[in-house]
Amino acid sequence: MRKYALVLILILLTGLMVGCISSSGSTTTSSESLPPETQTLSPTTTSTSTTTTPTETPTSTETPGRYDISELLRAVSEIKQFTYVSNATISMVVTVEQEGITQKDHVNLSIVEEGYMDFESWSAWINSTTVSMPDGASTNFSQVIVGNVTYIRTIAGWIKTDDSTTSEFLWEYNLVSLARKYLTREPDEREEDDVLTLIYYLRSSDLEPLARMYFATTPDTEISVDSGILELYFRDGELVGGKISYTVSSKTVIDDPTLGTMTITQEGSWSEIIEIKNINEKKSVKEPAT
Repeated sequence: MRKYALVLILILLTGLMVGCISSSGSTTTSSESLPPETQTLSPTTTSTSTTTTPTETPTSTETPGRYDISELLRAVSEIKQFTYVSNATISMVVTVEQEGITQKDHVNLSIVEEGYMDFESWSAWINSTTVSMPDGASTNFSQVIVGNVTYIRTIAGWIKTDDSTTSEFLWEYNLVSLARKYLTREPDEREEDDVLTLIYYLRSSDLEPLARMYFATTPDTEISVDSGILELYFRDGELVGGKISYTVSSKTVIDDPTLGTMTITQEGSWSEIIEIKNINEKKSVKEPAT
């Protein structure tokens, strides 16, 4: 039902406005693809990147080399800028209790996001669209981050906030930063193919800040996270994408003088696939007028 989809969208957006990730920009096309089960559809622009062509072509008797974790960590540590697209799927059972009446519905959301991050200038833009299925209710959300200053686009225009919560979260929970963190240890599973997949099982404490940023609307929101998995995808030793998934439950009590007391409980799953479109291609990030 539309009203429950909108309730969850508002919950997500409230969390984002308090301090999450999102802004405006463009993406680039790529001739490489992730594993078939992880491919995402995304808009494209005419931005291009250069590729180095090897001087020697392996013969049919040669086999691809096995990259060790230290080599992959070294390559990821050399990423200064990257552009990405992502598609997050959220499947939740939402229960709303108010004045003795309980209503429950199953809500599916899709969050398509594109963004750019620059670790040299500490600037970023991220642009996302959230759509509820199957009714199609949607909303757009944008942010520009320059240093510790965040600009959020609203109906009334851009607003500026000096709260560093958003930027700190962004620099810690993007795919490249997560890869740098977890590549310091051996993966729990390793799958060798055209795309090398490294799989890490995440502790609840690792994921709670991420889930709280999206699902907590008040400081008192109760959050529980389980079954966390991080997948990192590499081709020819280069990070090309990844996947983050977990189950989550949250309980929020809202006491509004007009609406009264409302208890919102959400239980379900989050699955996000990220595809890196280009690496170390610097883009301009400017502060919007406020």
